Amino acid sequence: MSNLAKRLIFAFTAMPIVAFLLWFGDYTRWALLLFLAAASAYEWSKMVTAAFPEENFTSTVSPFCAMILTVPWIMDDTSLILPILTVVIFAYIVMAFAYIDVKNLFPWLTLQMTGPLYLGLWGGISIRLFESGQGWLQCSKFMIVMMTLWGCDSAAYFAGKYLGKRKFSPQISPKKTWEGSIGGTLFAIFWFWIWTRTGFGYTVFDISLAATLGLGFVIAVAGQLGDLLISALKRWSGIKDSGEFFPGHGGVLDRADSFYLAAPVATIILLSYYST
Repeated sequence: MSNLAKRLIFAFTAMPIVAFLLWFGDYTRWALLLFLAAASAYEWSKMVTAAFPEENFTSTVSPFCAMILTVPWIMDDTSLILPILTVVIFAYIVMAFAYIDVKNLFPWLTLQMTGPLYLGLWGGISIRLFESGQGWLQCSKFMIVMMTLWGCDSAAYFAGKYLGKRKFSPQISPKKTWEGSIGGTLFAIFWFWIWTRTGFGYTVFDISLAATLGLGFVIAVAGQLGDLLISALKRWSGIKDSGEFFPGHGGVLDRADSFYLAAPVATIILLSYYST
């Protein structure tokens, strides 16, 4: 079976499942984001582990740490962040002192600990994009942000393929170009505006036209930077794909790399906008 056939079969199978989990209610949405955080943290840990031969245990610890760092956002209780964060940091320091050679201790500690913090604590705030209850309206903010990222990625690919000449970051991602990045950004702004205006209506975000266009720009730029961040980690570790969880698509981080930077940024901007 060709790789394209695998990609299409998996996409048409997974999309209804994800749509149902998002539509059904709070618990299924939380379960989906917890799963993504755990799977992403596992892949992150495996990539870092590849550079440290004496280490082979963190891949079982990182998923758990990423999930518990998401809990304060699920519980809507930020007072839990500090005690949970303290336990996680302490656990990684103990593991580093106990198992890691002193020459590798600081880079190992920094890189391994960053995974759960980035994917759990930072990424988990995206839960705030959901409204409580069952229905499409309750998950519309989250879906619009995700569709904007998908639109940006697709448009950047085609713009880069047919117009790309100037390399964006050749050491990290040789195929990315400035033309592709600009094309993806412009399309994302338009895509975000279209969905907020006609897809679900302005009442979903309840922000001005200028704020809508600005947020679309920020989502596009942050998404592309998130993509480059994971690409840099993969290139540094010498691993082509973060995993093989999605047949034909690679790992969770291969698909959600832009999400983990862009969605929290969008969430924080919207929370700040609504609080003013």
